[in-house]
Amino acid sequence: MRPVVALSLLGATILAGCTTTDFTPPTAGPPVQPAVAITVADLPGNWGLASYRKDADRPRTEKEAKAACGNPYQIGSGPNGGVAMHLADQAQPTEVFIKVARNGQVFIGPKGDAGMRSDRLVVSFDNSVLVTDWMDPSARERYGTMVFARCGKKA
Repeated sequence: MRPVVALSLLGATILAGCTTTDFTPPTAGPPVQPAVAITVADLPGNWGLASYRKDADRPRTEKEAKAACGNPYQIGSGPNGGVAMHLADQAQPTEVFIKVARNGQVFIGPKGDAGMRSDRLVVSFDNSVLVTDWMDPSARERYGTMVFARCGKKA
């Protein structure tokens, strides 16, 4: 009986190593729906700019941004499909892009992963008012939540 038990154990061990493994890569899920509907084409033009630190100040700040159209912030088209905007603490505009994170959050920032420190989170956009928050905590502390109000009609 002993040789039969030993052969049975050996056979079971060999068969245990014969499992199949699926080597096909996982398929990507459906595309993430952006939390805010905005495209690079929505951004070029003149914008009034203001900022706030307390959410209660947002309605007043939107009015201030619209009033700032006398000295507008210009967002231009970039050479590589993005738009030209200033990053925090930068005197010259940089080409930035719309980036969507896996969770659907929308960011404006230089090429790279969505949500980098140099990015702005798009809080809301309704074609005439864009609200963004800096991802870099020190930039958020210095500049607050940015409100861009379109000056005139979209070109």
